[in-house]
Formats: sequence, C-alpha cells, structure tokens
Amino acid sequence: INMMKERMICVVPMTAKEICEAVSGKMLAGDPESIITDICIDSRQAGPGSLFVPIIGEKVDAHKFIAQVLAGDASAVLMSHGDVSYPEKVHIEVTDTVKALGDLAAFYRRKFSMPTIGITGSVGKTSTKEMIAAALEVKYPILKTAGNQNSQIGVPLTLFRMEPSQKLAVIEMGISEYGEMENLVRFVQPDMAVVTNIGEAHIAQFGAKENTAREKLKIAMNFGEGQMLFLNGDDALLRAAAPGQKEKCPVILYGTAADCDYRAEDIHIRDGKNCFTLVCPEGREEIVINQLGIHNVYNALVAIGVAARFGILPKEAKAGLAAYEGIAMRQQINHLRDGIKVIDDTYNASPASVKSGVDVLMQLDNKGRKIAVLGDILELGEISGQCHFDLGMDIGDSGIDEVVTVGREMQALAAGVQRKNPAVIVHSFMSNEEASAYLTENIRGGDAVLVKGSRGMHEEEVVAALRCAFRQEDGNVQDSSC
Repeated sequence: INMMKERMICVVPMTAKEICEAVSGKMLAGDPESIITDICIDSRQAGPGSLFVPIIGEKVDAHKFIAQVLAGDASAVLMSHGDVSYPEKVHIEVTDTVKALGDLAAFYRRKFSMPTIGITGSVGKTSTKEMIAAALEVKYPILKTAGNQNSQIGVPLTLFRMEPSQKLAVIEMGISEYGEMENLVRFVQPDMAVVTNIGEAHIAQFGAKENTAREKLKIAMNFGEGQMLFLNGDDALLRAAAPGQKEKCPVILYGTAADCDYRAEDIHIRDGKNCFTLVCPEGREEIVINQLGIHNVYNALVAIGVAARFGILPKEAKAGLAAYEGIAMRQQINHLRDGIKVIDDTYNASPASVKSGVDVLMQLDNKGRKIAVLGDILELGEISGQCHFDLGMDIGDSGIDEVVTVGREMQALAAGVQRKNPAVIVHSFMSNEEASAYLTENIRGGDAVLVKGSRGMHEEEVVAALRCAFRQEDGNVQDSSC
C-alpha cells in the first residue's frame, strides 16, 4: 500500500503525445511534447514531470484532486470526467483511468526486452516471488514486485519501475475476478510463469476451485515453445492440468512426488531451519532455508528451477535462499520474554495459508504449549461455514494444544476442532481486545503462538498486545505502541 503512494519514476521518459496514443486518449490541453518522467496515483506525491492518474475508489473519486495537483508542480493528468483546470498543462481524456493506467504500463513494458517471470496462485505468491528473486539476485540485477503489489493497479505501477540496468523481472500477478488475468498478461507479457497452488481464496467470485485453476492458468495463455510454465506437482488440480499445458509449452513440475522435475526428499528441521535434499536434472544438493513449513520447501524448489533456466546452478542459488529472511507479517517469529514465541502471520488468510501457518507452529521447537489464534477468513461466500468447519477438523488433527478464535465465522472452525478432537482447548471471542486480554493472562513461559486472520480482521493488534505484554526486559523487542 505504501509503495502505491510513491511516485513511479520512469527511467525512460515519455512525451505527452506518446502517452495519449498509448491510452487511446484525447488531448484536451497542454503541450504534446511535454516530457513525463514519473507516474503517480497519490496526489500528495505529484511533482515536476509527474503524470497524475486519478483512481475512482469505493469512497473517494481522486478526480477531485486534479486542480490541486496541477496547481502544484505536476505536469499532466489523465481524466475520465471534469473540466480543464490549467490549460497550460497536459490534460488527457480517457474512458477509464484504471484501464488507461494498464494500457500505459503495457506500452512502457514494450520498451524493455528483459525476460519476465510471472507468478500467480491462490496462496504464497509473495513469498514465492521473494525466493525466486533471492535465487536470481546471486547473478543478476532484477526488478521485483514491491510487497504484494499484484493487482490491476499494482502491476502497472511495478512495470513503471523497469529500467535498462535490470536484466530480469519477477512480477506477482494476483486476480480476484474473471477477466483480470487477461489484463495482467497484456501488461506483463511474461516469458516464464509459476502457478503456486489452487485453493479457496476468492472462491466467492470464482464459484469452484476448478474455475480458479482455469483463470490462474491463463497466465500462460499466450505461451508457445519459447516460454516455460512451472506448476506445483503436489497440487491435484495443477497436476491434472499439466498434460494440456504441455501441448503448447514446456512444463516443469516441482514438489515431493516422485516424477517432479525439482523434487524435495528427506525434509526435516535442524537448528530451527528447513532442510531437504534437492533432486533435479542438475543433480542432488543439500538445501537449508530459514523459513519453516512445507510451502517454503515448494518456494525454494521453484526458485532453484527458475534460476537454473538463467544459468544459475543449485549450489549457487541455495546461497541466495539461505540469506533470505522472510517478509513482515508473514510467518515472522517474534522471540519474547520467558521463551515465548509468537508467529506473526497476520497479513492475510485463506484456508490453505492457515494450514501452512499451523504447520509452521507445529514445527517450532518450544518447551510449552502450541496455541493458534485465528481470526475470520473473509471472502469465502456461501461456503464460508463449511470451509471454516473443515479447516477446524484439520487443525483438530494436528496435535495442537489450544485454539483461540476471533470473529463470527471462526465459530464454525471452533466447532470443527472440537468435533475432531475434544481434548483441544478452544476459546472463542468476538474481538481482538477480548482475545488479547485472555492471552496476556494465560500464556505461559515456553508457549508458541500463531496469530493469523484475514486482513480485515486486523489480527496484528493481537501480536502488538503480546509483544507489549511479554517484551524483553533488555529492550531487544521494541514496539512503539507499548
């Protein structure tokens, strides 16, 4: 979100005339030869050389800031409605500013010939992108998506950061509606693609996982023999799709199944790190990564596979993976007082990512209990209750000691846990404040706690409360809210 508020500096400048043609717009005012050096969607970031693109949001139509932006230093604006406010500055009329932003990004992308890797899937896009980038950066300067800037707005803003010094681009491509992948493919024009998995994320929009799979696989819609598609061979839907995909382009499978091209064997935990033996066309290699969970083994496998296509041997790629430390609010382990460990996995949630979080919790080496604090998983539509209940059944079978739920939907998960294993202690609350109060009173030394929920549930509030309550006396754990 913060990255989307920054100015996207275009190292290769464009003229207003070029932009107008790229977006099929109409020049209402200003000099067509004006030079545009950056793109912004936040009026507060506009400066000399800026093209301001006002986005019409659910609550605010940014067209109302056009006059303010042009009164300052901005050089140009796109607009779908309204009047010319400063005739000496560039005004370009378009039908839809979001579409125009994408059209302009596609135009800018075509100025560069660097190979581009597109990444999609229901869960794990950001961590996969980061691991692929870590493996590639041992040899190449790259462009990668900042954070999870993977939407119809975020992807164009990422592309505007392309510059000649970069040799490869790793672009995260997220969709939540029909037709969105076609747009992203048009913007990104990927040469290689990775599909991480197919899960229940956005199931309310797609209706069934089979539909989700078809939409995600459109990332390779224009692929031929010159492109390559990496699929998670342990995902049933992706494995089933592989033969059809192989008819148009090479397909590489990664996972733990015996026929995967990049396969992990002997997966185990040593000194708090994920270890496994890589078996691949390049040979065998012992791999160690800092991130726990089977999903991070998959991430490492595909990162090594992609890196190999660019001349980076597994023994070289693994050095980049070993140095990778992870992403804030995504399974970040906080070491608190009295040996208490808190896994901050609060950025977002889906049934699959909750399972991954519990997997990591169960792998932690701690002396006390293992406790999962789970907030509602949103956007599951009519199947929300069943998804939560089924997930509860899975968690009840994990060996966990206690589950603390937050929210109305999570009551179904609590019921699933208790149905599967009545021995698991379950407490349900309707607010983070109630859950935090209970936890701070009842957590004991040596306990390990997973905190996870959908973005709208703000489960980071629970993490902050625990960090404050159990912060290290030597000041190693700092929190401005304490």
